[in-house]
Amino acid sequence: MYGQEEYTRKCIELTYKNAGIDVDILVVDDGSPEVFRNDNVTVIRLHPNSGFTNATNQGILWAQERGYEFVHLLNNDTEPYPDFIKLLLDEMEKDSNIAIASSVRLYPPQGLVELYGLDLLRGYQAVTKIENLTGDVIECNWVPICSSLVRMDAIRYLGLLDKRMRTHSSDLDFCIRAKIHGYKIIVVVASRVIHHHEVTTKANKITPEKDQMVLLEKLAGLHYAEFMKKIPLDGENKTYGKLDFTIYQK
Repeated sequence: MYGQEEYTRKCIELTYKNAGIDVDILVVDDGSPEVFRNDNVTVIRLHPNSGFTNATNQGILWAQERGYEFVHLLNNDTEPYPDFIKLLLDEMEKDSNIAIASSVRLYPPQGLVELYGLDLLRGYQAVTKIENLTGDVIECNWVPICSSLVRMDAIRYLGLLDKRMRTHSSDLDFCIRAKIHGYKIIVVVASRVIHHHEVTTKANKITPEKDQMVLLEKLAGLHYAEFMKKIPLDGENKTYGKLDFTIYQK
């Protein structure tokens, strides 16, 4: 969290109520203007503010040091539905090759549901209407980690999120690394959270361009060539496996 205390407190309350299993909650306060305090959870405070990616990594390391087998990454501007973590865990326990299991994210005013990522350049999401949701599990190439259960063994193998991408694209990059190394990424349709979407970034006028450029530099590496043949870089224009760079001079 960075500020947005009202959202955070509601998220904590609903997580305890709706996890479906016993959970320990850690809040990473990423240098909020006012120190966050809550007697019902563990809070670690970073200073100064370091951005979403580093704050997420610090939470992962905290869980890793304490021997947890799974870490559930949850944005503070979410409102979880009943059993949202249990449903993810149930699927992951069926297949040890699943690295990430994600909830679907609901936008009630529009009646829309966000499922998984479609491309790499713009970060478009597959969206459908709530009444059109079907099936139990969707295997995909990448998901935002707004509400995602991650296997700790996969993190030990793949490494942490790339903190060069301060607020955007680091979850996408992590999913790409997982896919390259043969892990599965899934969306569990029955696991649901309301996501108010970019509450912190919009309030602080944070944009993704710098982080997207770091991701593009990584995608240009030869190690990613085979993967780039399989997933669209640009879903809108159906472009696969090719990056063009233009140098601008003053």
